[in-house]
Amino acid sequence: MIRAILFFVKLALLVAVAVWLVEHPGLVRVDWQGYRLETSFGILVLMLLALAVLLYVLVRFYGSVLKAPFTFMRARNERKRRQGYLALTQGMVAVAAGDPEEAKRLARKADSLLEDPPLTMLLSAQAAQLNGDDDAAERYFTAMLKRPETEFLGLRGLLNAAVRKQDSAKALTLVKRAHEIRPQTDWVLRTLFDLQVKDARWTEALSTVQEMAQGKLLSVEAANRHRAALQTERAREAAGKGDTAEALDRAKRALGHKADFVPAALEKARLLIEGGKHKRAAKLVESVWAVRPHPGLAALYERCWPGESALQRMRRFQSLAALNPQAVDSHVAVAKAALDAQLWGEARGQLDKAMVAGASANAYRLMASVVESEYGDVAKTRDWLAKAAAAPADPVWICGNCGAQAERWHAVCGHCGAFDSQEWRLPPRAEPLALPAIDGETAPDQRPSPVILPPAARQAAPEVTPPRPD
Repeated sequence: MIRAILFFVKLALLVAVAVWLVEHPGLVRVDWQGYRLETSFGILVLMLLALAVLLYVLVRFYGSVLKAPFTFMRARNERKRRQGYLALTQGMVAVAAGDPEEAKRLARKADSLLEDPPLTMLLSAQAAQLNGDDDAAERYFTAMLKRPETEFLGLRGLLNAAVRKQDSAKALTLVKRAHEIRPQTDWVLRTLFDLQVKDARWTEALSTVQEMAQGKLLSVEAANRHRAALQTERAREAAGKGDTAEALDRAKRALGHKADFVPAALEKARLLIEGGKHKRAAKLVESVWAVRPHPGLAALYERCWPGESALQRMRRFQSLAALNPQAVDSHVAVAKAALDAQLWGEARGQLDKAMVAGASANAYRLMASVVESEYGDVAKTRDWLAKAAAAPADPVWICGNCGAQAERWHAVCGHCGAFDSQEWRLPPRAEPLALPAIDGETAPDQRPSPVILPPAARQAAPEVTPPRPD
């Protein structure tokens, strides 16, 4: 509506000007080089307008003729660019589809059509990787390092290749360079941390954990657990060099991050005992035992009281067990101390409680020792040892990532390389293999026969309760 009004306003103005010129024609005379031109003012204006239009047309035509080669080249380049990007896109699709030959062909086509080496180098590198040509892929990724816009992509490609080849030194160098370019990138920090811990660079790994925590890549609990594990390894490292003071300080820091971290407690208690600080070691064991009992702590606790009689040590272990009275390890620790003190009844009572709570084979072996020491009964001793063989295996450090077992805790699993993945728990029980049926008969059950308990024992322990030897 507004445009229509403006159009009519302009048209009215032109008509008004034309009418005014008709009513006031005037006279214009031009004398030049003996020529005389006489006309009205309106005609002169029309002639000048016609001349201006003619000059405009001539200029545009002349410009088009001059620009024709450039226009042709620009159109040709645009067509090549479109075809190049089409080939690049199709090449990426071929890489995703796992077609190495098609990806390689399209990479060459895109490289010939596009004047954009970074994009074509990336496609060429991926096509070479898909085709199994690692050397060619490495050349492309290395060439990408020379350009700031593709350096990070090149580093990632080379880093992945180094990790596949298990070249830790080269991978660590590359990831450090990537970390300098983009220090907050998730995969860079995680890869850097994994390589640092596998190379036992505990101090550097601590700094990386700090960055990961600041970037919210780790929860507070996970970061503290990582710090505790790293500080424990640093304590072991310092102890191995004979620097007891440094080892104690690092073990203390580990427990500061996670107060019930058993590996750190074991290391610190051992160092304190070796340094003659038995009371401090005992207090440390007691504080951890109340939360997370462990057989290693019990063994160290026994060393905290040198010169004491077996009866006195048993009283000590009774006090220790009272801090966590429901734990199987508490019953086993008291039973072992009672066995040393030749208090057979106390030992049997504690072992009965341990078995009701689901003790492992160690409790049954201790019961065999009690029977042998108290009665000298070979048959009953052999019976308890047989039950020990059928009982669950003793707890060990088990990697939660691969299931590998270890007698001693390590921050890095020696089998799969996972960090802080070991847990102290019972190993899984292997199910016996069933024998195949013969001549249509059902194969006999290969599982061990269940232990038949007397009624009194079944009432006291409805699950698994061995009978008292008396």
